[in-house]
Amino acid sequence: MKLSAEVIFDNLPAGWHAQMLGTPSTALSLGRPELYENGMREFRADHLYVLAEERLPKRIRVSPRAVIVCVGQGRRTRYFAERCSVILIPDAEFYAVFNAVQRTYDRHDAWEAALSEIINDDADIDAMLERSGELFGNPLTVIDEQFRFLGQWRREEASDRQTLAALETSAVLNPEAFASYISERDLSMDVAEPFVLELLGTKTLNANLLDRGTYLGCLTVYCEDRDFTASDILLAGHLADMLVRALRRRSTMPDTDDPSERRILMDLVEEVPLDGRERAMLDARGTDRTFVCIRIRLSNRLSKLPIGYVCTMAEGAFPHGIAFEHHHTSVVVFANVDELLDETGSYHDELLRRLHPFVRSLQAKAGISDPMHDLSQARLFFLQASTTLENGSLIHPDQSIYVYQDYALVGMVVNALGDMPVEMLFSEGFRRLVEHDRESQASYLDTLRVLLDCNMSITKASRMLYVHRSTLLERIARIKRDLDEDLDDPDVRLRLQLVLKALSIRDTMGER
Repeated sequence: MKLSAEVIFDNLPAGWHAQMLGTPSTALSLGRPELYENGMREFRADHLYVLAEERLPKRIRVSPRAVIVCVGQGRRTRYFAERCSVILIPDAEFYAVFNAVQRTYDRHDAWEAALSEIINDDADIDAMLERSGELFGNPLTVIDEQFRFLGQWRREEASDRQTLAALETSAVLNPEAFASYISERDLSMDVAEPFVLELLGTKTLNANLLDRGTYLGCLTVYCEDRDFTASDILLAGHLADMLVRALRRRSTMPDTDDPSERRILMDLVEEVPLDGRERAMLDARGTDRTFVCIRIRLSNRLSKLPIGYVCTMAEGAFPHGIAFEHHHTSVVVFANVDELLDETGSYHDELLRRLHPFVRSLQAKAGISDPMHDLSQARLFFLQASTTLENGSLIHPDQSIYVYQDYALVGMVVNALGDMPVEMLFSEGFRRLVEHDRESQASYLDTLRVLLDCNMSITKASRMLYVHRSTLLERIARIKRDLDEDLDDPDVRLRLQLVLKALSIRDTMGER
């Protein structure tokens, strides 16, 4: 493995009081150390030379990318420090220095070889971090593009510390930690070089895992046991490159070709016909489970967030549920609610309790369908959740979770109208009531709405409208005359209620 001047410098014994002079090379480009020999005409680029100060030549060409490890007091190093990197060790035995530099190479060669072996075997991320832990001397984590933890390492004696407190058994950042993570990291997923930032209250060194510009995840080193050195930044970048290789390797490993329940549900939602094997698999699961469909849509502020993270959070909240991305804009969750039932046999309160935290932290909105027992009907319940989400967002934009039965009537009316304006439902008599209300303070439409809501009870309607019974009777008589329809006919009353509901929905949506 090739190293840099900073890696060499940071691995020298502290008791040697080494100094870095000149501009240190920051690329991992240096081969193993060479001894200076008489007659050399140049200190070449990307070469590392170890020599005693008294052997420094007076005349020699020097490449800016050469590195010299000089053992001595440094009286003759000024010329070279102005032209390349010089590591000055004032008081040490020469061959002890040379051997120390060799051991640094041995250590890093062994590290790189071990990582390559792991990649070629099973590309285990935890194993790669364990092999890297002692080199960095600080806790390490790797997340994927969906903000799921792929691996972590820290010293066993540090297991009671809180550095990785954001890590849960679901192996995903919890909602509160994630909200902080996003605000501090500002979704900087396209930064190619390692960078240091304050993350979740801790100083961290981060290296994005980028494969030809595609974000695969992030390596994070937590500043817990020691402060970062300049070489940590270089080695984090190298480890990130090795992790990208591992992720490529994992993506090519053979996987089962049996259809998964997730894939079947995705096809059902998209109305893709199932083959015989898929239908048999779905039938074999039985109808003894109860699901609800939840459709979740993120806010515009987090629209660039990898939606797979929300899928992982949802499956963490509903362990026997299934979540997947839908059209790159939302997440569909089929949540098993059998384990959410309380003593009354209701799942509603527990469902909302689990859904609220990440809906709130992600500034998302969610529509919830009725319960279902047959997953082959997934498409219909997906439509329930979707229309509930759309109608709820328009009518009550200040809320974040909408339940189908609360918006079923709204959905019926909106579907009945289609692309037609609500005025197309007006009868001639109803138009006369609308014209009256434009010129009068006493609203015939409000009176008719309350009367119908009170099931034609004059007593209840007068109380609701705060008018005298006789006044209400006179107004109703005028309404019946203009309307010219039989309010004793239940079909007429139902149609009028639907028209009034459609007007109310249109007015509410218009205000939004």
